[in-house]
Amino acid sequence: MSKKRRGLKQHGEAQQKQYEREARLQYGPAEVNETIGRWNSYGKARQEAIKAEGERIYVELAEALEARLEANDERVREILERWRTHLRHFYEPSLDRLRGLGQLYNSHPDFSANFQRIHPELPAYLERVIENYVDELETAELERMMAEDEALEQRRGRLSQ
Repeated sequence: MSKKRRGLKQHGEAQQKQYEREARLQYGPAEVNETIGRWNSYGKARQEAIKAEGERIYVELAEALEARLEANDERVREILERWRTHLRHFYEPSLDRLRGLGQLYNSHPDFSANFQRIHPELPAYLERVIENYVDELETAELERMMAEDEALEQRRGRLSQ
């Protein structure tokens, strides 16, 4: 990157509890408790490795931004695939959840400020590339479902003859 960037700020215990309360209101206590349990099941070394992996992903996305890579660039898609896999350390990310995270990264003041530590334009870029990524995943899923429906109709047609 063109100049040295600060990394993501690690928030304290009080801020973490506040985020957990917000998440419980939005997603329900069972889902949040499962995420917390999953995180707590990792040892300290594994937790630190997961945090470092996440930060690397966001730094690579900032580098993609600086390289002016568009949302549909294969390299951006590859980074976002790693991001989606990374989220599985915490929970299984639905397409709606992925889209919501992209929006949250740009709209929530704490998240936006944290990503701006890496690159001032990163929050908006994250929202844009994640939105495109989710659109592509949804399109692929719809195409798969339509192909299944078509194959089923063909089988039904052969059986009725």
